[in-house]
Amino acid sequence: MSKPHVFSEEIFTGSKAGQQQLAAFWEQVGTGFISGSKGCNIAWCSIRHPHSNKAIVISNGRVESFLKYQELIFDLYQQGYSVYALDHRGQGLSGRMTVNPCKGHVGQFDDYVDDLHSLIQEIVFPARHKQLFLLGHSMGGCIGTLYLQKHPDTFKAAAFSAPMYGIRLPAPKAIIRILAKLLDKLSANEPWYVLGGTDYKCQPFADNDLTHSQARYGVYRALYQSKPQIQLGSPTNHWLVQALDACERAIEAARSTRVPLLILQAENDTIVDNSGQNDALGGLCQKLVIPGARHEIFIETDERRNQALQAVLAFFERHCVDGTNN
Repeated sequence: MSKPHVFSEEIFTGSKAGQQQLAAFWEQVGTGFISGSKGCNIAWCSIRHPHSNKAIVISNGRVESFLKYQELIFDLYQQGYSVYALDHRGQGLSGRMTVNPCKGHVGQFDDYVDDLHSLIQEIVFPARHKQLFLLGHSMGGCIGTLYLQKHPDTFKAAAFSAPMYGIRLPAPKAIIRILAKLLDKLSANEPWYVLGGTDYKCQPFADNDLTHSQARYGVYRALYQSKPQIQLGSPTNHWLVQALDACERAIEAARSTRVPLLILQAENDTIVDNSGQNDALGGLCQKLVIPGARHEIFIETDERRNQALQAVLAFFERHCVDGTNN
């Protein structure tokens, strides 16, 4: 395996040449829409590598868009992978299901899984790659885990950064679930935010729980300020009930997975509950702890991010068909 070509924080954020290189690369990335479950428009992007038959599909986290993953997609492409990604329903450039577009909402959590399957069937499979791998983050890891359970023959291996197998809550889960379900039933045509929920807010770096990298965090926030259409606020009560149930199902799915699965656990995560990831271990599911990392491993400092990328690439290489990697 060649050494990963990864941007340093300084090159990615402070170098004009680095920014120009990334901008030129992104001009080659194709984008489009497919009709997802129940007719929701699902945004996607892709870039085909001309000298490789291996590909990675990215399932991103809550509030995210594939636009946030430009650096990661660049790095994976430099390693010889075609890359595909989608914006989950209710966020990014995809269709919304609430009058207020800032509300993070979903009808059924399995709609996310079905949307991912639509992307793979309509966009990924026609490219006829010999080897497919799944990469996910947070909520996208939960979605990806349930996808592997439902479609175990699609991917050769999967790796998930800080997968959402549990959510950090301010009170016992049983109480939160009961309250959220009650509030959801009380809401009329427009679902309510969870208690204390708000529209999108630009959190200062000093108060953030996502990363130690001020440079990458700045790029992330600048992107969302420049593109208000991808901004998202807190989740709805309905989303929370659906997500809590999905977390429990994902733990069981990971524990019994038929697809080799690597969990990248952020040691200092305050967004998801790492105990859920620990409960998922066994069989083909293993974990690697990224020391000192906060929730957003792929926009962490160079040392933590590079450790994670090296681990993912090595894991995928070990599970290439017939030991080949092209």
